[in-house]
Amino acid sequence: MNLFLVVDEAHYIKQVGGNWSSAAIELARSAKYRCILTGTPCPHSFSDLFNLFEFLWPTNDPIGADNRIRIQAAEQEDKIETAQQLLKKTVGPLFYRVTKADLGLTRPIFHPPIITAMNEHEQFVYDAITLRIQHSAKFDYSKNADVLTTLRRARIMRLRQCSAYVGLLTKPLAECDIAVAKTSDLYEIIRTYDQLERPAKLLELEKLVSKILGRKEKVVVWCNFIGALKLIQKHFLKLKVNCEVLYGETPVEQTSVEQGETRERLINRFKDAKSGLDVLIANPGACAESISLHKTCHHAIYYDLSYNCAQYLQSLDRIHRVGGSETQEAHYYFLQNKNAIDRDVMDNLDRKVQKMFGVLDDKVPQPDSVGDESQEEIKAYERLFKAD
Repeated sequence: MNLFLVVDEAHYIKQVGGNWSSAAIELARSAKYRCILTGTPCPHSFSDLFNLFEFLWPTNDPIGADNRIRIQAAEQEDKIETAQQLLKKTVGPLFYRVTKADLGLTRPIFHPPIITAMNEHEQFVYDAITLRIQHSAKFDYSKNADVLTTLRRARIMRLRQCSAYVGLLTKPLAECDIAVAKTSDLYEIIRTYDQLERPAKLLELEKLVSKILGRKEKVVVWCNFIGALKLIQKHFLKLKVNCEVLYGETPVEQTSVEQGETRERLINRFKDAKSGLDVLIANPGACAESISLHKTCHHAIYYDLSYNCAQYLQSLDRIHRVGGSETQEAHYYFLQNKNAIDRDVMDNLDRKVQKMFGVLDDKVPQPDSVGDESQEEIKAYERLFKAD
């Protein structure tokens, strides 16, 4: 049978021995022609390439078992050039990369971060949470390494939540050791926060969105926390702004969904210039890839950021793509709270982005790792709290 099998976003079958990869390689044996497409062929290491080429040649792997061992050994010894040369020798002629420079897109415009001073109550809560983290850190010596890693990630998460929307703190984090007594003023402020004030970043977001809508243009707002997504939507609906949220719980198109909004219908409405839906509030973790908004939307606002650089890079490309961005500029805006974790997150992403862009413009296969999110959170904790 003349079957042509194509795997898009092929980095998802990189895990050697993984369920997805094993199934894909087995399926490849039944195809006469095979093709893979990915913008990130080596998310973490050279080993990520092994499955991709085995999928393309399931009965005659061009890398081979011996070279796999040599490549892994060279990488473990930090002999990157040696590993690259082995790959170049084995799969160089079989590999083609379209670099960023090849695409001919306009240079995206990254506007300077909009720095906001937190309002009274959110500043009080942020400072209090920070002090509790500093206090908890004094007893970290008594915890084993695994527990300590979990705790430090949870503490960073608490700071990120606090900077995005204090109301997120009402939901407990099982891994977090930051206790707030129910009889304390801090607990009462967290519990009743929505009655006290609106986050400063939300008010800045309102101003920025208003300017963009005033020019009859569409805008996507990226936000990492579901509770904050819903808060933003509620706020704009009160202002009579037609907006929708898109996140993991938004159902995908399927025969069982006969009514209500699905992800596909929502995206199509947003992409329709005449639909009246001009604001899309989206979660990068759920939809930072595989959707194209660039034909009708040229503005993206980051209400908050995470340490996940891969998702961030994917989200940037939603409004900056081939088929429109050759002439149309993409604009990116960032909201940051003053003297908060926001600055550290963005600085970290900037460093990773520069590394990633260097890799994307290189014709030779090499790891394009932008850092594991959990490891980046631990590094952030060490930077912010000078952990030993």
